[in-house]
Amino acid sequence: MKPPAEPASPLAPAHLDQLAEQRWCLVDGFAGRDEALAARAAAASLDRAGALTPAGLGRGGDHRLNRATRGDRTVWLDDQRPVFGRAAARFERVRIALNRAAFLGLERFDLQLAFYPGDGAHYARHRDAFSGSSNRLITAIWYLNPDWRPAHGGRLRLFVPGEPVVEPTLDRLVVFFSEEVEHAVEPSHGDRWAMTAWMRRPDSTRPLL
Repeated sequence: MKPPAEPASPLAPAHLDQLAEQRWCLVDGFAGRDEALAARAAAASLDRAGALTPAGLGRGGDHRLNRATRGDRTVWLDDQRPVFGRAAARFERVRIALNRAAFLGLERFDLQLAFYPGDGAHYARHRDAFSGSSNRLITAIWYLNPDWRPAHGGRLRLFVPGEPVVEPTLDRLVVFFSEEVEHAVEPSHGDRWAMTAWMRRPDSTRPLL
C-alpha cells in the first residue's frame, strides 16, 4: 500500500525564490475562498464574544497601549474551532516548505488573529522580531477581507527596495523575514481581518518566548 500523498506545498518555487531574493513573497489563493470566508465568520464571532482585546506594544513591564501607534484588537488562537485547526495545518505546511527549501530550522509557530476596525486604525512602522531575540524568524499573514476596495486603505507597506504595498484581499498570504522587513499597516477605513503565524527557531541564549 502506498503511503498517503503529502498535501501540496502552498509555496511554489517562484515564491521561494522571491523570498530568498527580496525577503518577502505574496501568495494568492492560500486556502480557497470558502475556507477564507469560514475563517472570517469564526473570527467575527470571537470578536462579538469579546475575545479580542486592544493590542499593545512591548513585553512584560514595558507593555503599554498606544492607539496613535497601533489600533488593532487581537487574540491568540488555538485549534478549538475546526476552521482554526485547518488554518494551523496550512501554516504548518508553510513551515515545512521553508525548512525543506532553505534549512531555516523553524521549530513551531504562534497564531494570532487581528482586527482593524474601519475607523482609521493602523499600525506604525515596526519589525515583528523583538529586540535582542532572534527566535521569531518568519511572519506569514493570511487576509480574510472579501470585497476589499482601494478606498478602504489598510494596505501593508513593506520597507524594502521599492516600498511595495499589499492590498489585504481575501485569501491572500504574505510571507517575510520578521527580523529584516520593517512594515506598517496604513489607516483602515473598512473592517480588516488578518491571521498571522510567527514562525520560530530555537535561540540558544534565551528561552522560547
